[in-house]
Amino acid sequence: MFKHKWWFLPLFCLVLLGSCTPSKKAELGIVHFNLGDEPHTLDPRKARDPHSQMLMRMCFDGLTRIGPDDAPQMAVAQNVEISEDLKTYVFILRKSHWSNGDLVTASDFAHGWKSLLSPDFPGDNAYQLYIIKNAKAFKERRCSEEDLGIRVVEDQILVVELEHPTPYFLELVASPFFFPVHQKIDQNNPKWADKQETYVSNGPFFLKSWHHHDQISVRKNLTYWDAKNVQLEGIDLFMVENKTALHLFEKGEIHWTGSPVGSIPVDAIAHLRESKPVYSKPRAETAFLRTNVEVKVLRNPKVRRALALAIDRLGIVEHVLQAGQPPAMALLPPSMQLRTAPYFEDHAPKKANVLLEKALEETGLQKSDLGQLKLTYINSDRSHLIAQAIQEQWHRAFGFQVQLEAIERKVYFDRISRRDYQLAFCSWGADFHDPINFLEIFKYRHQGTNNTQWENERYIELLNESNKVQDREKRLQILASCEEILMEEMPIIPLFYYSMLYLKSEELNGVVLTSLGNLDFKWACLQNKQK
Repeated sequence: MFKHKWWFLPLFCLVLLGSCTPSKKAELGIVHFNLGDEPHTLDPRKARDPHSQMLMRMCFDGLTRIGPDDAPQMAVAQNVEISEDLKTYVFILRKSHWSNGDLVTASDFAHGWKSLLSPDFPGDNAYQLYIIKNAKAFKERRCSEEDLGIRVVEDQILVVELEHPTPYFLELVASPFFFPVHQKIDQNNPKWADKQETYVSNGPFFLKSWHHHDQISVRKNLTYWDAKNVQLEGIDLFMVENKTALHLFEKGEIHWTGSPVGSIPVDAIAHLRESKPVYSKPRAETAFLRTNVEVKVLRNPKVRRALALAIDRLGIVEHVLQAGQPPAMALLPPSMQLRTAPYFEDHAPKKANVLLEKALEETGLQKSDLGQLKLTYINSDRSHLIAQAIQEQWHRAFGFQVQLEAIERKVYFDRISRRDYQLAFCSWGADFHDPINFLEIFKYRHQGTNNTQWENERYIELLNESNKVQDREKRLQILASCEEILMEEMPIIPLFYYSMLYLKSEELNGVVLTSLGNLDFKWACLQNKQK
């Protein structure tokens, strides 16, 4: 029945970490890192923002973990058997423990997944589990828990049945929303993740202290199954503004600042490049403007496309961002693109005006009506500069000036989730290396990742069809048709693809920064500077 088997190779990490051999003194070091903002949650089932997800990868371990080669390797699962039809996975768990000493069991994984899929659980990440058999039906109260494709055979054997073959499944289970949750503790105290006193995890580090909006400290988890390969004593995560973080880095008080959870102040980039290494890495993330298509002046796709054509993306990335980000004329980032030709032109104000005039004729709107639009974004220096640039470009192209609204991060996400906005500067970063991860977020108008109020029946049909196709090329062709529909109707306006720009101390080595923008300190170490 099963034709694929993955085995954990214990020498793998040793080979990759051969260059990271700190002295005895440095081995006990603590990394200082600027987290920037308060994480929204420390519950892996609810972790959606990058700050929360980074903490989850420190404190938790999944069935698999993304390794230094940017590919999944076995973690809590020591091996997995995959059926001939690629729809059934049997995970054999190794002996591993929670930070309180309890054994991590298959039931802990099953409980975490089933609780996230519960119709009463408030979590936007549930859709990521819909590839599991009957998961979506269970979330919508159309079947019972017994119908779910999640089965515990023994304490250390977990069987998962999928709705359809999923080539990225072993990568997906390395994500926080697939992490285990201590079943007994969660059932006895649903608010266990709110305080360090009740917090229990199974990863390389455990939560030592949490001073809200100030500092979070994690320390090496001695109960972790692979503790021998965790060389750091711990990590102190500060929450300061980007300019303050840069000042602390230059004083040698923090080891890392910038991407993936912060940014280097734009006005400092040129100077920094002259004096020290500024590291850069492409990231599978796209910046775009969400449009609320139920707002009267944005209902017509021609209006949305005209706004897109008038933006000078190259000017923004060269003069505002200054980190080599490619302009985006599609949703999918370069590493996942399904066609090479752009879907629209960058900076075509004449064509934008012609298109806008057609839209105004069709709708009976006046150009001045668009001047009432408001562009909402998270209050940060870089976001403000981007918003100002777009405001000025639209003013030059059309003669009207949209309003700018900078708001605090938590308020921003709350407003977006309630669709209480008109235009919003947003981004989406991949959770796994497959185009479906970008396209699925706009599948249904009411799902928590869409928030544009846009929905298209043909788009939904094609996404469903792609799930039934085993031929790789045919599947990618179908997904390309999905992106074409999205870019034709344009509920989102692509702006640029992200590049991660960061500063790192020479003492810090072995940190894994993936192309998805995930930072993992499991294999990191601090080395003394040679004097």
